[in-house]
Amino acid sequence: MEEKIDVYDQSGNVTGKIVEKSTPMGEGEYRLAVGIWLQDSRGKIFLTKRSMEKSYAPGMWENPAGHVQAGETPEHAVLRELREETGISVTKEQLTLLGASCAWPYLGRDYGVHLEVDLKDVVLQKGETCDARWVSFPEFVQMIKEGAFPPSLIEHLKDYKLAFLHFLGEEQDALEG
Repeated sequence: MEEKIDVYDQSGNVTGKIVEKSTPMGEGEYRLAVGIWLQDSRGKIFLTKRSMEKSYAPGMWENPAGHVQAGETPEHAVLRELREETGISVTKEQLTLLGASCAWPYLGRDYGVHLEVDLKDVVLQKGETCDARWVSFPEFVQMIKEGAFPPSLIEHLKDYKLAFLHFLGEEQDALEG
């Protein structure tokens, strides 16, 4: 059975309409997605690789992310997605809201957490993730230039770029564009 999601308006309000996740959104309708960025004490950024079974952007790198299910809060959804995709558990209190994004048909809520995780403890979710790695900020920037991330990730990142850079402890002009 497919996941059910709430439909939102452009302002992020629930419309009361609940649909299957694969249902196309109509004009003025949005689905809510969440993502989480992990940074360790060395300043490295945690990334997961999308499974080759994924229909969108298979084999590309990203931060753990997913859809908010019907009736779920963004915070609960991001904690659930992180745990499902990687086996990593954090609490709501550890989350830092980095920002919101909007690129039809998606609204985004993105979070950060400072955390130490050994890659050998990561449990990848079959069909969702197939690899994980820690990268330095310069490596992250190089991966952007090489097109290693799904276009949707880069598009949404633009909306909360300054908060993301502040969270990482990087300069405001560290990411061009």
